Amino acid sequence: MNDKPKIGLALAGGVGYCLAHIGVLKALEEENVKVDVLSGTSGGALIGALYASGIGADRLEEIAKTISWSQLMSPTMIFRNKGLVSSEPIENLVEELIGKNRRFSELKLPLSVATVDLISGDEIMFPNSPDDLIAPAVRASCSVPVVFAPVKIGKWLLSDGGIKDPLPVKPLKKYHPQLMIGVAFVTGKYEPTNLFEIGVRSMMLANDKILEVYEQELDVLIKCQTGEISSWDLKTAVQLIDVGYEAARQNIDKLKGCCDNKKINLG
Repeated sequence: MNDKPKIGLALAGGVGYCLAHIGVLKALEEENVKVDVLSGTSGGALIGALYASGIGADRLEEIAKTISWSQLMSPTMIFRNKGLVSSEPIENLVEELIGKNRRFSELKLPLSVATVDLISGDEIMFPNSPDDLIAPAVRASCSVPVVFAPVKIGKWLLSDGGIKDPLPVKPLKKYHPQLMIGVAFVTGKYEPTNLFEIGVRSMMLANDKILEVYEQELDVLIKCQTGEISSWDLKTAVQLIDVGYEAARQNIDKLKGCCDNKKINLG
């Protein structure tokens, strides 16, 4: 991109909750809010990669309604691979949807994907180079600790970017967009029913307070109220597409006001 990007969008992680991102994108498209750059962590990286490749919100919604956990995880040797299940199917799904061996340089929109190196403890952002492959980076970002085995890429042992940064605002800033939008989740009250839910819910509760910091850094923070919907029940999580859509609609006036103040033409 030769011109300075106008609108940047940061997408939080949250496993099934990330289907709400599709609803947000749907609402933005309706208002001609054209995203120029994206950043994502965990499930936000997955949605971000698909959108940055050129898959629109309507098509994302169609895909979401057909996805099952058998397409996102496979059994692994726990003690050898450091996780209950493998996230390799996520990598395969990304390649199926956007093409095999696609590189960040080939995306229609610039994208940053957040991961954490479990060896050094450092936050690792992709791409490190334009030739980095998209699918392995997305897989690593989606690898929730303990649940999914971490992913070895080069010298790194990579896991869910949400460990250190549930909403990747910092990498978005590197693109210097005129206006920054973030999408995050406000966790509701429900009793986790399995080990997977306990792991994800624990991470999200630990990060709740960070939302206050993000709200100060972003022009618009869209908060999706997840209510009693489980992040691991994909059949009910599809309802979150509507939750994300309504959350975005509630922020449209504020968003348009920010665009007016920054002289951003929505077309």
